[in-house]
Amino acid sequence: MALSRIERLDLVARSRASVSMISCARIGLVVLTPLFILLAVNSTAPRRETILVAALAAASFLTAIILWLDWRFKVYALSICCFVFVICDTLSNDHPHSHTALGWMAANGWALLFLYYACALWVMGRRYALVNDSGFREEREQLNKWMDGLSGTTAIEFPTGSFWTGYWSYRILNPGECWIVTQFKRGSTKLRSCRVYELSDVSFTRLLSGKWQVDIGRKGEKKKSFIEVDVSSGSPSVLRTT
Repeated sequence: MALSRIERLDLVARSRASVSMISCARIGLVVLTPLFILLAVNSTAPRRETILVAALAAASFLTAIILWLDWRFKVYALSICCFVFVICDTLSNDHPHSHTALGWMAANGWALLFLYYACALWVMGRRYALVNDSGFREEREQLNKWMDGLSGTTAIEFPTGSFWTGYWSYRILNPGECWIVTQFKRGSTKLRSCRVYELSDVSFTRLLSGKWQVDIGRKGEKKKSFIEVDVSSGSPSVLRTT
């Protein structure tokens, strides 16, 4: 792929959020797989419904095993498991019949939701498989070193969000050649997103109120703007130069 160094680092950074997602999926499947197996074994439903539950139990069991493997294609397995759920739910007769579009969507809400998850996980799986190839080893090692600096005194941190959008904390680090922008759930260390930007893609503007406006986004992407934010005291050396 004809990517610049920053673009390659950004691909690796974006896949970092997959790590926490995989951990959550492991826990979820450990809980759900025995439930699906019990439902299939003790089922008194018609044969078709029992077969569908058994197929879902098998897919869940195999996916749970694969997610514990050190395999760069394992996110694809989670996507396929979601597709299996969609197929099983669609083929099931256990749905109320409806003659309207809204009624059909309500009856098949779970299938539509898991179809969305399956497609999103497929895109995530492609990125995860790509960046965990040996050709991205240098970028992975470099990003790991930079991520360790996010808890240091040179990182910029500010809270943002609302009841409707969720409450988040942004931590931004300038290691010299780029910006590392990470998003965490407020009050936790759970990584929601991680990006690498060119130096010109992130800007800080001091407002008359004494607070800051932070603009993040590269050309061709929707820019994020945070207005009237309080940055952490651990970042004055960087902000004095902006």
